[in-house]
Formats: sequence, C-alpha cells, structure tokens
Amino acid sequence: MNSTAISMSKSILLDQQNQNTSDAVRIVNVAFDVGSDSLFWAMEFSGKSISGECENNSSEIRTTLEGIRNEVQQHGDCQLRVLCESTGIYHRRLLQLADELGMRTALVHGEAVAKYRTIQFADHGKTDQRDPKAALTVAKFGKLIKDRKLGKHYAQLRELHRLVLRCEARIKVAKCELHADLRTLFADLRLDKSVLYGPTGRALIEQFAGNPHAIVAVGEEVFYARMKSCSKNTKTATLKKLWQAANDTASNQKDHLSATLAEIRATAVRQLYAEITAFSQRQRKIEGQMQELYLTLQTSDPRLPGPRKGVVTLRMLSRLVAETGPPDDFRRLSQLMRYAGLNLCERQSGKWRGRTTISRRGRSELRYVLNLMAIPLVGRQKLFGDYYWKKKDADKMPGQKANVCVMRKILKMFYGWYKSGEPFDPERVFVMASEHAKAA
Repeated sequence: MNSTAISMSKSILLDQQNQNTSDAVRIVNVAFDVGSDSLFWAMEFSGKSISGECENNSSEIRTTLEGIRNEVQQHGDCQLRVLCESTGIYHRRLLQLADELGMRTALVHGEAVAKYRTIQFADHGKTDQRDPKAALTVAKFGKLIKDRKLGKHYAQLRELHRLVLRCEARIKVAKCELHADLRTLFADLRLDKSVLYGPTGRALIEQFAGNPHAIVAVGEEVFYARMKSCSKNTKTATLKKLWQAANDTASNQKDHLSATLAEIRATAVRQLYAEITAFSQRQRKIEGQMQELYLTLQTSDPRLPGPRKGVVTLRMLSRLVAETGPPDDFRRLSQLMRYAGLNLCERQSGKWRGRTTISRRGRSELRYVLNLMAIPLVGRQKLFGDYYWKKKDADKMPGQKANVCVMRKILKMFYGWYKSGEPFDPERVFVMASEHAKAA
C-alpha cells in the first residue's frame, strides 16, 4: 500500500517508510489507549483479535510488551509497532520502553480515532476498550503520525524553550495581578507599561511600594530625591505627575482603615514586582543558553540561518528552531505548515463557500513564536510592512487574519532560507510569491 498524506499535529511528520508493506519484515500493530493509571491494548494477529490491560508503570509496561513480542515471534519474522494517541505526558514512558525493546513506534491522531470509532462501532459511544481497536483501524488506512525523536541538542533546545514559555506565562499572570493591585492601591496612577516596568516603575516600587500614603508622608522634595537616586533619567515632569496623583489618591483616603489597607496592598505590590523581576531574569538566562545551543547546532548544520538585522534575531531563531526541530525532517513546506497548524482548511458544499481558515491542529507553541516574530516586522517601513498593510487596507482583511498571513510568510521564508543554504535575500521573499501568483 502506498504511503498517504496525513494531517500533522503536535509531533507530526509523515512516516512513509513504515507504511510501505513491501518491507521485508512484516509489521504487526499493537495499539494502546493510555490513561494516567492504566493502559488498554489491542492487536489483530493470525486472524484473531487479542486485547488486554496493564498498569501504567515501567515494570508492567515492559512485561506486557515483552509478552506481546514473544507471542508474535512464535509466528515468524515480525516487527512490532506500538501505536497510541499523544496524551501530553502519560504516553511517553510507553513509547520510550517500546523503543528500548527495539520496537517501532508511531502516534495516531485523537480526532481520527474518534471518527473511525464512530464508523467502526456504528454509534457515538466511547470506552477505553474500544479506542485501541479504532486506532488499529486508523493504522490500516495508513493515517499514522511519526513518533519524532529529536537529537540531543534539539531536545535540549525544546526543553529550555518549555521553561521560557513557563516564565512568560508566570510573568503574564503576575503583571495582571500587579495591575489590579496598583489600581486599587494607587487609583490615580497613570503610567505607560514601558515606564511602569522600566527604571521609573522600579524606583516607585522599591522606594514606596506604589503606596500614595507613603509618598505623601515623605514630602515632595524627598520624593523627588529618592526617585532620582534610583532612576536618574526620569523626567521631572513625570515625577510631578506622580506626586500630584499620589496627593489626589491620598486625599480621598484619609481614614485610618484606608491607610492600613494600603500598607497590606503595598506589600503585595512589592512581592509581585519582585516575582516579575525574578522570572524575567530567569527567562533571559535560559534564552542565553538557547542561543548558545543554536550556535552549536549551526556548527553541525551550516544551513541553519544566522541572525539578520531587521529580519530575525538570534534569540528568535533559537526559539523558532526549538519548536520546529531539525528543518531537514520536512521534505516539503506543506509538511512544516501542517506541523505548525498553519495549513489552510476550506469549507465548501455546492454553491456555498465558507471561510478559509488555518487548521490550528499543529504545535500551538510554534504559532506563538511565529506571532512574536511577525509583530515587529509589520510596521510600515519593515520587511512585511507593505504586505501586511495591503492585506488590511486593500483587501479589507482583519488585522489578526493579516498577521496570520505574515506568520505563514515567515515560516515559508525560514524554510526556503534553510533549504537554499544561501545568504538572506529580501527580494526572494516576495519575488517567489509574485511568480507563483502569475503561474496561477
């Protein structure tokens, strides 16, 4: 049976070799439904269906896999292939042990299993015992996803990026809480984000914890002096606005209870600001490690692009490759688009035409990085400025949708840049698109 193109989601790659039945070794599939505590498995072999259950721990899984292998090897030269859905974390030990035992491994898409299960059993019911049998049916049609095993440096890069994403998530939550607490504590405070999280904001938190009562208590001249000692470049006009805002807030909270509550809230503000600072420092340190790893990868694969001013920084390149893995794993751009969940999905029936959208079935983390890369490149004078604003102004496309077009363009640019192995040429980014449009 010839290999078939499959939809790519998290950890997706076409596995044509495993789908070719002309291999000398016969492949026998055993499918697992993975839960946090137990595994249900099923296989079809020698005209009969076999199934079982085991606990989700290393010894039980190893014993089960060895028992299945012994049973299969009694009937000739066969190669076992372990199949399962991606569960995030619970399936990893199963695939790792299968790999250690010399078995092939592959993944099945959860949506494909659900739809084939409905067809196979003629109802919408779901049980853990049914799912492995439906996964076997998916395998018969060749709709498998490659269990992608990253090399040492790529695996380290992805794990470090996971920690960066965690830091960013914690910073985002802390900033939301800080904003809420500051508005309660210092109602008349109006600082731009760049000022609040810059030297001026840091001085305001370190010296006074954002407490207007504390600011008013020291007096105007002392307030200016203490702020200037921590933030020399803060403008006098900014300090005057802060002083006036502190007076306005404090004058409306003259009772003893308000002052007491302000002290409690000020402590919370100081703690949140310290948390944001700590996670920001941790993030920068991890990103430094990622950049070093990327440079190491470049020595073994010179085609990996280098930083280019006005296009991409080393920091963003390391984050991008952390999510794509080795670009050479993708034989076609369409595979990489599916991996990112940026492939286009049409909706059409007869004369009706629905909206064409991206699938969003791939790595959400990769789309997140591409979005970060797109934002600074869509300014009027930037690389994708004309492209983006033409989508918005001439084509009347919403900004978010136009940004997705830029994300697809960036991914295509990166893939072509890598495959060519040539220095970056901004004209090629758009010449190729125009040539494609003429051909169409």
